[in-house]
Amino acid sequence: MDVAVIGGSLAGLQAALTLGRARRQVVVFDDGQPRNRPAEHVHNYLGAEDPAPGELLAAGRRQVAAYGVEFRDARVEDVTVDDEGFVVDGISVRAIVLATGLRDELPDVPGVADGWGRSVVACPHCHGWEVRDQPLVQLGMRGAPDRSVARALLLSRWSEDVVLCTDGDELSDAQQDRLAVAGVKVRTERVAKVLAPKVELESGEVLAPARLFVVVRQHQQSDLAEQLGCQVAEGAVVADEGGRTTVPGVYAVGTTAAPALLAIGAAGHASTAAVAVHNDLLELDLGGGW
Repeated sequence: MDVAVIGGSLAGLQAALTLGRARRQVVVFDDGQPRNRPAEHVHNYLGAEDPAPGELLAAGRRQVAAYGVEFRDARVEDVTVDDEGFVVDGISVRAIVLATGLRDELPDVPGVADGWGRSVVACPHCHGWEVRDQPLVQLGMRGAPDRSVARALLLSRWSEDVVLCTDGDELSDAQQDRLAVAGVKVRTERVAKVLAPKVELESGEVLAPARLFVVVRQHQQSDLAEQLGCQVAEGAVVADEGGRTTVPGVYAVGTTAAPALLAIGAAGHASTAAVAVHNDLLELDLGGGW
């Protein structure tokens, strides 16, 4: 087998599609737990008119399978190294594509998780258009006021009625000035709970936006990269423009390597990396090395 793609969401499927079309033998391992599974729709994805995440992935699987790509419904917890390359779940492969993605750490406020992916969302570029010109609340991540302010400023381009709830974080004069210029109102009280999308402050006051946006912290879903000896920095697997990690034969694609990517960007990144995988394997076929 040429390549094992570990992770079968958008980036993993796109890598498998590009490699399958290059007539490479590919197996995709996927545990069916994509990061965006709580979301109702995937927005801002060219050619796909707001499908549910499961619908988009199912269509992708059907497309990829037409090129002889195999699928294993399993979570990969470890990979071993042998003389031929790697062994993944008993299958010997020459290269590995890590498309394991991220998991989101939500603000520690009661009720946030209950509405996650529906009335509680994170990305304005993904979800802002649907609630444009409506009242919106940006809930910050406690202890990260810079990120909270930046996200509220961004959100102000979709609505003139944005409230930033800092959940107890105090802001500098400069931050407050920037928010005022953008028309963003600020509430620094602690948040008691969320009845999504409503936000109840400790004072008992309730804010009722059309959608609650939150700041999240992102973490790698899998530690396979570290197990394999790949360099990881600032929550991302270090990789070059072709997805090549610091370990020969191991590639990282999508948000595994570039956490800020939107869904379509993750797929595009994976396609570029898959071309690099194919070219590198061709060099091996011709007697070269990694």
